[in-house]
Amino acid sequence: MNVVKHDEQAHTFVLIQDGFEAHLDYNEIGKEVWNLTHTFVPGSLRGKGLASVLVKTALDAARKSGKKIIPSCSYVETYLKRNPDYSDLISE
Repeated sequence: MNVVKHDEQAHTFVLIQDGFEAHLDYNEIGKEVWNLTHTFVPGSLRGKGLASVLVKTALDAARKSGKKIIPSCSYVETYLKRNPDYSDLISE
């Protein structure tokens, strides 16, 4: 099972597997919006669905916290197209 930790002070979601760190970074815009800026998965862990786990965790956390998001990261944008049930989180 993949466990993602949300480091609110560093504005990142982190997943560690096999000693490697994958992460999704964001910036806060005011108190209501997260700008999801970058998703990184080390080469040896790519293709295992870890980026999807990170994005889903971040989107679920945004929803739970009442936040809207800006999908600046291309992977987040692609994830949202494949999972339209999160489209209500996109900041207008």
